[in-house]
Amino acid sequence: MKTVYKLFHATVLTLCSAIMLSSCDSFLDTKPYDFTAPETFYSNESECTAALAGVYYTLAYEKVYGNNYSCMISNVDDLSYYQRQSGQLASQVYGNDHNPGNQHVWGTWETLYKGINNANVFLENVDKADMDESVKTRMKGEAKFLRAYFHFLLVQGWYEVPIRKTSFKDVNNSSIEATPHTDALDWIIGEMEECVNLVDDQTYDKSPSYIKKNTVMGILARVYLWRAGYPANGGQPYYAKAAYWANEVKKSNKHKMNPDVEAIWRNMASDKYDTEYNESIWEAEFIGNRTADGIGNYTDGRIGNVIGNLQKCTKSTGNGYGYGFYAATLILWDLFDKNDKRRDLSIAPYWYDVNDNKKTWTNKQIVQRSCGKFRREWESSSMKDKSYTPENYPILRYGDVLLMLAEAENEAHQGPTDLAYECINEIRQRAGISKLEGLSYTDFQQAVRDERARELCFESLRKYDLVRWGIYVEAVHDKLGAATQDKRWATGNQFIGARDYAARTQEKHQFLPIPTKELDVNGKLEQNKYWQ
Repeated sequence: MKTVYKLFHATVLTLCSAIMLSSCDSFLDTKPYDFTAPETFYSNESECTAALAGVYYTLAYEKVYGNNYSCMISNVDDLSYYQRQSGQLASQVYGNDHNPGNQHVWGTWETLYKGINNANVFLENVDKADMDESVKTRMKGEAKFLRAYFHFLLVQGWYEVPIRKTSFKDVNNSSIEATPHTDALDWIIGEMEECVNLVDDQTYDKSPSYIKKNTVMGILARVYLWRAGYPANGGQPYYAKAAYWANEVKKSNKHKMNPDVEAIWRNMASDKYDTEYNESIWEAEFIGNRTADGIGNYTDGRIGNVIGNLQKCTKSTGNGYGYGFYAATLILWDLFDKNDKRRDLSIAPYWYDVNDNKKTWTNKQIVQRSCGKFRREWESSSMKDKSYTPENYPILRYGDVLLMLAEAENEAHQGPTDLAYECINEIRQRAGISKLEGLSYTDFQQAVRDERARELCFESLRKYDLVRWGIYVEAVHDKLGAATQDKRWATGNQFIGARDYAARTQEKHQFLPIPTKELDVNGKLEQNKYWQ
């Protein structure tokens, strides 16, 4: 993907600046732009590749996987809290104290709709290009899937949102109502299923930056699980479909769990691809860091800086600076057996001081420990910028696919099948903990939920799991709230913000509010029911 990003920067920066319009179209400056018009740009494969890179680039913006969506919006839950004093959580999503005017809510909403518009422009113009039809078909599949995926992030995050199937053309006719939640999900599912046999199934197998067949099928399993659970409440038929698509990924035999639990994270930090195990199916890729080798060619990634281990040295020649904003709760800590290989990976047992000296946390210092999956010491950059990093971020891992399959099998059959046990035990075996057997439907359901916590913590998935299971308020307000009163919870100012976050949590916080800026310009859109 590095080559594509470079092509994007060099060729179509002005094109994308003109076509990447927000969903609230009246914010467009309507004076003519000095850019290459879509009507004349899409003439050959090279131009289409550059334009497609503009669609992909949505993932790499700071307002999406670079920080806002991945961290500030989606990475505080019952397992992860924002480790700062209460005042720094005020008015923020990660403090459940936000409102429809919140800048992170608006920024992510706006950027996702820009990506949708880019995809629409691409799909409306690509047929004009003189290029091999098989390549054109593959590109259409990637753009179509990304458009559906961006819509899914919006539906999952904001409940009911406008589905935009065509590019912006007339500022006077831009208002559009929200699509009902289940209708939107059904449209997304239909779009993604059409992409299964359009996208690549060979060339990109060992490159997690690109959309490939297993990417589409794995994300389909995720969407079907959401369709099955709260608030869509589709139930058994959708669990069965989730199991089908997850199993299609498994049956491809293209992915395995790397016995080294750290390997995938070291690889993402240094932008390496594991072509032996191919455990990472889809990543948001970031390049450069605004310092040394990153000057003039960088994305806006802050993975490792805002989320990751606490590292206080600001020298560009050091291990890298990390704020350690996201820390483990006692709930997460207590889920791990002491022999679980993932515990000290997920919850870093050490930190670095201002002189890059390694400091080890004591046995009693638990909630002080930061997320350990993203460690700047693993970056391969010759020099490090304080705030921006080249670390990739996971969107879909094989471990997630196995656990989705285990969950869907149990739900579809009202009890664990042999396949369900095979999947969850493959995860547990890699972690070095005992296999499961002989569980009831309810016990296996809880086992999968706990295993997802251990395997997928700090990966922007937990909040949405809690919502679709219908237990978000219970997990955060009640259980995390109780955990913050535990005598093991540190009492220093920077650790007690979690108490206020838990106490403020209400039913409305399962979803984000439609941004005020959008409501001001889209006369047909109303605030979602959770925030009315």
